[in-house]
Amino acid sequence: MYFILKSQKRTRLLLFKYINWNVINVYFTLAACLFVAGLPAQPIVNSVRFQSNKKTVALSQYSNDFLIDEKGQKYAFNKKIIIKSLLSEQEIPELHSQITQVQVLAKIQGGTVYWITPETEHFFDVFSVLKAHQDVVAVEPDIAPVRKLPRANHEVHLKEVYSKNSLLSSLKPPFCDSPVNRVRVAIIDDGFDFSHAEFNELAVLLEYDADEHVLDASTTGIVDYHGTQVAGVIVAKQDGIGVEGFAPTSELIAIRQVSTWTSSLILAFHVAKLMKADVVNCSWVLPFLSDITAAVIKDLALAPHDPIIVASAGNNRQKACEMNKLSELDSVVVVGSINKGGNLAEFSNYGQCVDYYAPTLVKSTSLGGYTDFGGTSSSAAIVSGIIAQLKVCGVTQPLSQLHLFENIKSAHSVLNFRAKESTISHN
Repeated sequence: MYFILKSQKRTRLLLFKYINWNVINVYFTLAACLFVAGLPAQPIVNSVRFQSNKKTVALSQYSNDFLIDEKGQKYAFNKKIIIKSLLSEQEIPELHSQITQVQVLAKIQGGTVYWITPETEHFFDVFSVLKAHQDVVAVEPDIAPVRKLPRANHEVHLKEVYSKNSLLSSLKPPFCDSPVNRVRVAIIDDGFDFSHAEFNELAVLLEYDADEHVLDASTTGIVDYHGTQVAGVIVAKQDGIGVEGFAPTSELIAIRQVSTWTSSLILAFHVAKLMKADVVNCSWVLPFLSDITAAVIKDLALAPHDPIIVASAGNNRQKACEMNKLSELDSVVVVGSINKGGNLAEFSNYGQCVDYYAPTLVKSTSLGGYTDFGGTSSSAAIVSGIIAQLKVCGVTQPLSQLHLFENIKSAHSVLNFRAKESTISHN
Protein backbone atom coordinates (compact mmCIF):
# COMPACT_ATOMS: atom_id res chain seq x y z
CA MET A 1 0.00 0.00 0.00
CA TYR A 2 2.82 2.38 0.85
CA PHE A 3 4.54 1.76 -2.46
CA ILE A 4 1.29 2.34 -4.32
CA LEU A 5 0.66 5.67 -2.59
CA LYS A 6 4.26 6.75 -3.08
CA SER A 7 4.08 5.87 -6.76
CA GLN A 8 0.82 7.77 -7.22
CA LYS A 9 2.27 10.80 -5.44
CA ARG A 10 5.34 10.74 -7.67
CA THR A 11 3.12 10.50 -10.76
CA ARG A 12 0.99 13.44 -9.63
CA LEU A 13 4.10 15.53 -9.00
CA LEU A 14 5.53 14.74 -12.43
CA LEU A 15 2.19 15.41 -14.10
CA PHE A 16 1.76 18.65 -12.21
CA LYS A 17 5.22 19.82 -13.17
CA TYR A 18 4.58 18.98 -16.83
CA ILE A 19 1.11 20.57 -17.02
CA ASN A 20 2.15 23.61 -15.04
CA TRP A 21 5.10 24.37 -17.32
CA ASN A 22 3.02 24.21 -20.52
CA VAL A 23 0.11 26.16 -19.08
CA ILE A 24 2.43 28.98 -18.05
CA ASN A 25 3.95 29.11 -21.50
CA VAL A 26 0.58 29.14 -23.20
CA TYR A 27 -0.77 31.71 -20.78
CA PHE A 28 2.05 34.19 -21.28
CA THR A 29 2.02 33.72 -25.04
CA LEU A 30 -1.70 34.44 -25.23
CA ALA A 31 -1.38 37.37 -22.85
CA ALA A 32 1.41 38.89 -24.89
CA CYS A 33 -0.56 38.55 -28.12
CA LEU A 34 -3.65 40.11 -26.57
CA PHE A 35 -1.61 42.96 -25.12
CA VAL A 36 0.05 43.77 -28.45
CA ALA A 37 -3.25 43.50 -30.30
CA GLY A 38 -4.80 45.97 -27.90
CA LEU A 39 -2.15 48.63 -28.46
CA PRO A 40 -2.80 51.40 -31.01
CA ALA A 41 -0.59 51.41 -34.14
CA GLN A 42 2.74 53.12 -33.58
CA PRO A 43 3.96 54.21 -37.06
CA ILE A 44 7.51 55.33 -37.59
CA VAL A 45 7.38 59.11 -38.05
CA ASN A 46 9.64 60.23 -40.91
CA SER A 47 9.75 64.01 -41.22
CA VAL A 48 12.01 66.90 -42.24
CA ARG A 49 12.28 70.52 -41.21
CA PHE A 50 13.92 73.28 -43.23
CA GLN A 51 13.66 76.99 -44.02
CA SER A 52 11.48 78.74 -46.59
CA ASN A 53 11.24 82.53 -46.61
CA LYS A 54 12.82 82.56 -43.15
CA LYS A 55 10.06 80.33 -41.82
CA THR A 56 10.32 76.70 -40.74
CA VAL A 57 8.62 74.20 -43.01
CA ALA A 58 7.73 70.79 -41.54
CA LEU A 59 6.99 67.95 -43.96
CA SER A 60 6.10 64.37 -43.05
CA GLN A 61 6.15 61.32 -45.25
CA TYR A 62 2.75 60.74 -46.84
CA SER A 63 3.72 57.86 -49.12
CA ASN A 64 6.78 56.53 -50.84
CA ASP A 65 6.77 59.42 -53.33
CA PHE A 66 5.15 62.28 -51.43
CA LEU A 67 5.67 64.44 -48.36
CA ILE A 68 2.84 66.45 -46.81
CA ASP A 69 2.72 69.63 -44.73
CA GLU A 70 0.46 70.55 -41.83
CA LYS A 71 -2.15 72.05 -44.19
CA GLY A 72 -2.38 68.90 -46.28
CA GLN A 73 -0.38 70.22 -49.24
CA LYS A 74 1.52 67.39 -50.94
CA TYR A 75 5.05 67.63 -52.31
CA ALA A 76 6.62 65.08 -54.59
CA PHE A 77 10.07 64.10 -53.41
CA ASN A 78 12.75 62.06 -55.10
CA LYS A 79 14.70 60.92 -52.02
CA LYS A 80 17.46 63.44 -52.75
CA ILE A 81 18.82 66.20 -50.53
CA ILE A 82 20.03 69.72 -51.30
CA ILE A 83 22.56 71.37 -49.02
CA LYS A 84 24.62 74.54 -48.91
CA SER A 85 28.04 73.98 -47.40
CA LEU A 86 31.59 75.29 -47.26
CA LEU A 87 32.93 71.75 -47.51
CA SER A 88 34.47 70.42 -50.71
CA GLU A 89 32.78 67.90 -52.98
CA GLN A 90 35.21 65.24 -51.74
CA GLU A 91 34.40 65.92 -48.08
CA ILE A 92 30.63 65.60 -48.36
CA PRO A 93 30.52 61.75 -48.68
CA GLU A 94 32.46 61.51 -45.42
CA LEU A 95 29.52 63.02 -43.53
CA HIS A 96 27.47 59.80 -43.76
CA SER A 97 28.26 56.29 -44.94
CA GLN A 98 24.97 56.03 -46.84
CA ILE A 99 25.66 58.95 -49.21
CA THR A 100 26.09 57.39 -52.66
CA GLN A 101 26.49 60.44 -54.92
CA VAL A 102 27.33 64.15 -54.64
CA GLN A 103 26.78 66.64 -57.46
CA VAL A 104 27.37 70.38 -57.61
CA LEU A 105 24.25 72.41 -58.47
CA ALA A 106 25.66 75.90 -57.96
CA LYS A 107 28.58 77.82 -56.57
CA ILE A 108 27.42 80.96 -54.79
CA GLN A 109 28.65 83.43 -52.22
CA GLY A 110 28.81 81.73 -48.86
CA GLY A 111 29.19 78.17 -50.08
CA THR A 112 28.46 75.53 -52.67
CA VAL A 113 25.03 74.04 -53.31
CA TYR A 114 25.19 70.24 -53.53
CA TRP A 115 22.69 67.67 -54.75
CA ILE A 116 23.06 64.56 -52.59
CA THR A 117 21.77 61.07 -53.30
CA PRO A 118 21.58 58.82 -50.22
CA GLU A 119 20.54 55.19 -50.10
CA THR A 120 16.76 55.42 -50.41
CA GLU A 121 15.96 53.66 -47.14
CA HIS A 122 18.34 55.97 -45.27
CA PHE A 123 17.00 59.28 -46.63
CA PHE A 124 15.71 60.58 -43.29
CA ASP A 125 18.78 59.39 -41.37
CA VAL A 126 21.13 61.15 -43.78
CA PHE A 127 18.96 64.28 -43.73
CA SER A 128 19.11 64.44 -39.92
CA VAL A 129 22.87 63.98 -39.81
CA LEU A 130 23.45 66.68 -42.45
CA LYS A 131 21.11 69.09 -40.69
CA ALA A 132 23.02 68.69 -37.44
CA HIS A 133 26.48 69.05 -38.97
CA GLN A 134 28.28 72.29 -38.16
CA ASP A 135 29.72 72.66 -41.68
CA VAL A 136 26.34 72.42 -43.42
CA VAL A 137 24.83 75.89 -43.67
CA ALA A 138 21.40 74.79 -44.93
CA VAL A 139 19.70 71.53 -45.84
CA GLU A 140 16.37 70.74 -47.51
CA PRO A 141 14.69 67.91 -49.43
CA ASP A 142 14.48 68.08 -53.21
CA ILE A 143 10.73 68.54 -53.65
CA ALA A 144 8.17 69.65 -56.23
CA PRO A 145 4.90 71.21 -55.01
CA VAL A 146 3.27 70.85 -58.44
CA ARG A 147 3.92 68.75 -61.52
CA LYS A 148 4.46 71.67 -63.88
CA LEU A 149 5.32 75.35 -63.51
CA PRO A 150 2.15 77.44 -63.86
CA ARG A 151 2.76 79.75 -66.84
CA ALA A 152 1.35 83.22 -66.42
CA ASN A 153 -0.60 83.00 -69.67
CA HIS A 154 -4.16 84.15 -70.23
CA GLU A 155 -6.75 83.42 -72.88
CA VAL A 156 -7.77 86.58 -74.75
CA HIS A 157 -10.21 87.65 -77.42
CA LEU A 158 -8.80 88.84 -80.73
CA LYS A 159 -10.67 92.16 -80.58
CA GLU A 160 -8.82 93.04 -77.38
CA VAL A 161 -5.32 92.46 -78.75
CA TYR A 162 -2.95 95.42 -78.60
CA SER A 163 -1.18 96.50 -81.74
CA LYS A 164 2.51 95.71 -81.51
CA ASN A 165 3.20 98.66 -83.85
CA SER A 166 1.54 101.09 -81.44
CA LEU A 167 3.70 99.74 -78.62
CA LEU A 168 6.85 100.08 -80.67
CA SER A 169 6.05 103.63 -81.76
CA SER A 170 5.83 104.73 -78.15
CA LEU A 171 9.10 102.99 -77.34
CA LYS A 172 11.15 104.28 -80.25
CA PRO A 173 12.70 107.55 -78.94
CA PRO A 174 15.02 106.02 -76.31
CA PHE A 175 16.13 103.22 -78.66
CA CYS A 176 19.38 103.50 -80.58
CA ASP A 177 19.73 103.05 -84.33
CA SER A 178 22.53 100.52 -83.99
CA PRO A 179 23.69 98.25 -81.14
CA VAL A 180 26.24 99.58 -78.66
CA ASN A 181 26.56 96.48 -76.49
CA ARG A 182 26.16 92.75 -76.91
CA VAL A 183 23.39 91.68 -74.58
CA ARG A 184 22.45 88.17 -73.48
CA VAL A 185 18.87 87.31 -72.59
CA ALA A 186 18.10 84.09 -70.71
CA ILE A 187 14.55 82.80 -70.97
CA ILE A 188 13.61 80.14 -68.41
CA ASP A 189 10.45 78.53 -69.71
CA ASP A 190 9.14 75.46 -71.47
CA GLY A 191 10.14 74.43 -75.02
CA PHE A 192 11.51 76.61 -77.83
CA ASP A 193 10.89 76.19 -81.55
CA PHE A 194 13.90 77.80 -83.19
CA SER A 195 12.92 76.50 -86.62
CA HIS A 196 10.47 79.42 -86.80
CA ALA A 197 11.35 81.96 -89.49
CA GLU A 198 11.41 84.78 -86.92
CA PHE A 199 14.51 83.21 -85.35
CA ASN A 200 16.62 82.39 -88.41
CA GLU A 201 18.97 85.29 -87.63
CA LEU A 202 18.98 84.75 -83.88
CA ALA A 203 22.21 83.92 -82.06
CA VAL A 204 21.31 81.10 -79.65
CA LEU A 205 24.29 80.77 -77.31
CA LEU A 206 22.97 77.80 -75.36
CA GLU A 207 20.03 75.42 -75.21
CA TYR A 208 19.70 73.55 -71.93
CA ASP A 209 16.99 71.45 -70.30
CA ALA A 210 17.26 71.86 -66.51
CA ASP A 211 14.92 68.92 -65.88
CA GLU A 212 16.54 66.41 -68.21
CA HIS A 213 20.11 67.80 -67.91
CA VAL A 214 20.68 67.80 -71.66
CA LEU A 215 21.83 70.43 -74.16
CA ASP A 216 18.46 70.74 -75.86
CA ALA A 217 15.55 73.11 -75.17
CA SER A 218 13.30 71.95 -77.99
CA THR A 219 9.55 71.59 -77.67
CA THR A 220 8.26 68.12 -76.83
CA GLY A 221 4.65 68.42 -78.00
CA ILE A 222 1.85 70.68 -79.16
CA VAL A 223 1.33 72.10 -75.65
CA ASP A 224 5.02 72.94 -75.20
CA TYR A 225 4.88 76.39 -76.80
CA HIS A 226 5.09 79.03 -74.06
CA GLY A 227 8.85 79.54 -74.40
CA THR A 228 8.43 80.15 -78.13
CA GLN A 229 5.84 82.86 -77.41
CA VAL A 230 8.07 84.61 -74.88
CA ALA A 231 11.03 84.44 -77.26
CA GLY A 232 8.97 86.01 -80.03
CA VAL A 233 8.15 89.05 -77.91
CA ILE A 234 11.78 89.60 -76.94
CA VAL A 235 14.01 88.49 -79.83
CA ALA A 236 11.93 88.00 -83.01
CA LYS A 237 13.70 89.76 -85.88
CA GLN A 238 12.49 93.17 -87.04
CA ASP A 239 11.83 92.84 -90.75
CA GLY A 240 8.30 94.12 -91.12
CA ILE A 241 6.94 90.59 -91.45
CA GLY A 242 4.99 88.71 -88.80
CA VAL A 243 5.96 90.11 -85.39
CA GLU A 244 8.76 92.39 -84.23
CA GLY A 245 10.86 91.62 -81.16
CA PHE A 246 11.75 94.36 -78.71
CA ALA A 247 15.44 93.37 -78.55
CA PRO A 248 16.12 91.48 -81.79
CA THR A 249 19.90 91.82 -81.69
CA SER A 250 20.15 90.18 -78.28
CA GLU A 251 21.81 86.79 -77.93
CA LEU A 252 19.61 84.11 -76.42
CA ILE A 253 20.17 81.57 -73.64
CA ALA A 254 17.26 79.13 -73.86
CA ILE A 255 16.66 77.21 -70.63
CA ARG A 256 13.82 74.73 -70.69
CA GLN A 257 12.39 73.96 -67.27
CA VAL A 258 8.89 72.61 -66.95
CA SER A 259 8.83 71.12 -63.44
CA THR A 260 9.03 72.75 -60.01
CA TRP A 261 11.75 70.47 -58.62
CA THR A 262 13.95 72.59 -56.40
CA SER A 263 17.08 71.12 -57.96
CA SER A 264 15.89 72.11 -61.47
CA LEU A 265 15.09 75.66 -60.39
CA ILE A 266 18.51 76.07 -58.82
CA LEU A 267 20.21 74.64 -61.88
CA ALA A 268 18.25 76.88 -64.28
CA PHE A 269 19.19 80.10 -62.49
CA HIS A 270 22.79 79.03 -62.04
CA VAL A 271 23.13 78.24 -65.76
CA ALA A 272 21.88 81.78 -66.46
CA LYS A 273 24.63 83.07 -64.16
CA LEU A 274 27.34 80.90 -65.74
CA MET A 275 26.29 82.17 -69.18
CA LYS A 276 26.50 85.78 -67.93
CA ALA A 277 22.91 86.61 -68.81
CA ASP A 278 22.16 90.35 -68.74
CA VAL A 279 18.40 89.83 -68.52
CA VAL A 280 16.59 86.75 -67.19
CA ASN A 281 12.90 86.35 -68.05
CA CYS A 282 10.64 84.15 -65.89
CA SER A 283 7.08 84.34 -67.25
CA TRP A 284 5.66 81.97 -64.65
CA VAL A 285 4.61 81.88 -61.01
CA LEU A 286 6.26 79.85 -58.28
CA PRO A 287 4.07 78.55 -55.44
CA PHE A 288 6.97 77.55 -53.19
CA LEU A 289 10.47 78.98 -52.77
CA SER A 290 13.06 77.48 -50.43
CA ASP A 291 15.80 79.56 -48.81
CA ILE A 292 18.55 77.83 -50.80
CA THR A 293 16.76 78.59 -54.09
CA ALA A 294 16.30 82.20 -53.00
CA ALA A 295 20.03 82.42 -52.20
CA VAL A 296 20.91 81.17 -55.69
CA ILE A 297 18.62 83.77 -57.31
CA LYS A 298 20.05 86.56 -55.16
CA ASP A 299 23.56 85.41 -56.05
CA LEU A 300 22.69 85.68 -59.76
CA ALA A 301 21.35 89.21 -59.28
CA LEU A 302 24.60 90.24 -57.53
CA ALA A 303 26.82 89.22 -60.45
CA PRO A 304 29.31 91.94 -61.50
CA HIS A 305 27.56 92.67 -64.82
CA ASP A 306 24.33 93.64 -63.00
CA PRO A 307 21.82 91.21 -64.52
CA ILE A 308 18.12 91.98 -64.16
CA ILE A 309 15.65 89.20 -63.36
CA VAL A 310 12.08 89.77 -64.53
CA ALA A 311 9.09 87.68 -63.42
CA SER A 312 5.38 87.82 -64.14
CA ALA A 313 3.00 88.66 -61.30
CA GLY A 314 0.48 85.95 -62.22
CA ASN A 315 -3.13 85.87 -63.36
CA ASN A 316 -5.06 84.91 -60.22
CA ARG A 317 -6.63 88.32 -59.50
CA GLN A 318 -4.97 88.16 -56.09
CA LYS A 319 -1.97 89.64 -54.30
CA ALA A 320 1.24 88.67 -56.05
CA CYS A 321 3.02 88.20 -52.71
CA GLU A 322 0.67 85.36 -51.88
CA MET A 323 0.53 83.66 -55.28
CA ASN A 324 4.07 83.97 -56.64
CA LYS A 325 6.91 83.48 -54.17
CA LEU A 326 9.41 84.90 -56.67
CA SER A 327 7.70 88.25 -56.18
CA GLU A 328 8.85 88.40 -52.56
CA LEU A 329 12.51 88.70 -53.60
CA ASP A 330 13.91 92.23 -53.80
CA SER A 331 16.27 91.04 -56.54
CA VAL A 332 13.38 90.21 -58.90
CA VAL A 333 11.45 92.77 -60.98
CA VAL A 334 7.78 91.74 -60.90
CA VAL A 335 5.45 92.77 -63.73
CA GLY A 336 1.65 92.85 -63.77
CA SER A 337 -0.72 93.71 -66.61
CA ILE A 338 -2.71 96.83 -67.48
CA ASN A 339 -5.66 97.18 -69.82
CA LYS A 340 -6.12 99.67 -72.66
CA GLY A 341 -7.23 102.33 -70.20
CA GLY A 342 -3.97 102.03 -68.28
CA ASN A 343 -5.64 100.47 -65.24
CA LEU A 344 -5.08 97.06 -63.69
CA ALA A 345 -6.13 94.28 -66.03
CA GLU A 346 -8.99 92.19 -64.70
CA PHE A 347 -6.92 88.99 -64.46
CA SER A 348 -3.65 90.43 -63.15
CA ASN A 349 -2.21 89.86 -59.70
CA TYR A 350 -1.40 93.06 -57.85
CA GLY A 351 -0.14 94.48 -54.55
CA GLN A 352 3.06 95.64 -52.92
CA CYS A 353 5.17 92.90 -54.52
CA VAL A 354 4.49 94.21 -58.04
CA ASP A 355 7.05 96.72 -59.38
CA TYR A 356 5.67 97.61 -62.83
CA TYR A 357 2.64 97.09 -64.99
CA ALA A 358 2.84 96.68 -68.75
CA PRO A 359 0.45 96.07 -71.64
CA THR A 360 -0.61 92.56 -72.50
CA LEU A 361 -2.36 90.89 -75.43
CA VAL A 362 0.25 91.01 -78.19
CA LYS A 363 0.95 88.98 -81.31
CA SER A 364 3.85 86.55 -80.99
CA THR A 365 5.42 83.44 -82.41
CA SER A 366 4.02 79.98 -81.80
CA LEU A 367 4.53 76.49 -83.13
CA GLY A 368 4.49 76.80 -86.91
CA GLY A 369 3.12 80.34 -87.01
CA TYR A 370 1.78 83.20 -84.91
CA THR A 371 -0.68 83.54 -82.06
CA ASP A 372 -2.28 85.98 -79.62
CA PHE A 373 -0.22 86.07 -76.46
CA GLY A 374 -1.67 87.53 -73.27
CA GLY A 375 -1.53 87.61 -69.50
CA THR A 376 1.26 88.76 -67.27
CA SER A 377 3.51 86.38 -69.23
CA SER A 378 3.50 88.74 -72.20
CA SER A 379 3.72 91.80 -69.92
CA ALA A 380 6.89 90.44 -68.30
CA ALA A 381 8.32 89.56 -71.72
CA ILE A 382 7.67 93.12 -72.96
CA VAL A 383 9.51 94.60 -69.97
CA SER A 384 12.38 92.12 -70.41
CA GLY A 385 12.65 93.09 -74.08
CA ILE A 386 12.69 96.80 -73.29
CA ILE A 387 15.34 96.35 -70.59
CA ALA A 388 17.46 94.25 -72.95
CA GLN A 389 17.21 96.83 -75.72
CA LEU A 390 18.13 99.65 -73.34
CA LYS A 391 21.23 97.66 -72.40
CA VAL A 392 21.95 97.11 -76.11
CA CYS A 393 21.86 100.91 -76.49
CA GLY A 394 24.35 101.40 -73.65
CA VAL A 395 21.97 102.45 -70.87
CA THR A 396 23.68 101.35 -67.65
CA GLN A 397 20.62 101.65 -65.39
CA PRO A 398 17.70 100.61 -67.57
CA LEU A 399 15.17 100.39 -64.73
CA SER A 400 15.61 104.10 -64.09
CA GLN A 401 14.51 104.76 -67.68
CA LEU A 402 11.29 102.74 -67.71
CA HIS A 403 9.27 105.79 -66.68
CA LEU A 404 10.00 107.25 -70.13
CA PHE A 405 7.70 104.72 -71.75
CA GLU A 406 4.06 105.72 -71.62
CA ASN A 407 2.89 102.10 -71.71
CA ILE A 408 5.12 100.95 -68.85
CA LYS A 409 3.76 102.14 -65.53
CA SER A 410 5.18 102.06 -62.02
CA ALA A 411 3.08 100.14 -59.53
CA HIS A 412 1.92 103.15 -57.53
CA SER A 413 0.52 104.87 -60.63
CA VAL A 414 -1.89 102.09 -61.60
CA LEU A 415 -5.44 102.26 -60.36
CA ASN A 416 -6.44 99.04 -58.65
CA PHE A 417 -10.20 98.92 -58.14
CA ARG A 418 -10.06 95.55 -56.37
CA ALA A 419 -7.55 96.76 -53.79
CA LYS A 420 -9.69 99.85 -53.20
CA GLU A 421 -12.83 97.77 -52.77
CA SER A 422 -10.99 95.41 -50.41
CA THR A 423 -9.86 98.35 -48.27
CA ILE A 424 -13.38 99.75 -48.08
CA SER A 425 -14.86 96.36 -47.14
CA HIS A 426 -12.49 96.02 -44.21
CA ASN A 427 -13.29 99.44 -42.73
